[in-house]
Amino acid sequence: MIEAGDDFFGTVVNKAARVATAAEPDEILASDATRVMIGGAHDFIFVDSTEVQLKEFKGSHMVRGLTWQT
Repeated sequence: MIEAGDDFFGTVVNKAARVATAAEPDEILASDATRVMIGGAHDFIFVDSTEVQLKEFKGSHMVRGLTWQT
């Protein structure tokens, strides 16, 4: 990831944008890599894993629905 002023660029940012685009209205999707980074945090619950195609990224990518508890 590259930071230039208040902007960020790079593959990670592009993939995050593609995952967000794959979500339905009122849905939050997270990549499987994000799920791994969050680990066992009890505030987040991952549900409904599915594989999606992401524009400009080869192959299929695992994404999961995300909910959180307040």
